[in-house]
Amino acid sequence: MAKHLVLVGGGHAHMVTLANLHKFVEKGHKVTVIGPSPYHYYSGMGPGMLAKVYAPEDIRFATKHVVEKQGGTFIIGKAVQADPKTKTVFLESGETVPYDVLSFNVGSYVPKNIIQGDNTGVLSKKGVVFGGRRAFKIKDYIDRKFMNKFQQIEKK
Repeated sequence: MAKHLVLVGGGHAHMVTLANLHKFVEKGHKVTVIGPSPYHYYSGMGPGMLAKVYAPEDIRFATKHVVEKQGGTFIIGKAVQADPKTKTVFLESGETVPYDVLSFNVGSYVPKNIIQGDNTGVLSKKGVVFGGRRAFKIKDYIDRKFMNKFQQIEKK
């Protein structure tokens, strides 16, 4: 009997499975991958992207393309809840996705609301990499905000 495999997130732990999705599909199984973007950004190269050594396009994996090319379904969205009794994943959009087998690899999230006081200058590494082009805006902000101070210190 065919099963429905649902992968939430396209991160490192799912890479081998993503590369072999065709094997599941060829055996008659349905495969769905849920992710917030058509791409997965490799966080290990995030510092190089911020330093403008790499462009966002250089550090990303085309998750949606890889999934669909192998016969899987890719849903752009965010899982907000999973109910193991009904074997259902609930998405932020209100959509539901049934599953037989479910795996999560969504990375971490740094909530700003846990910081007491003013958190306007707090930047999360995860948000920087995940945001792709947003990272350059953040780098420009950092440059404007702090580079003058660093340059003044270097001159002393």
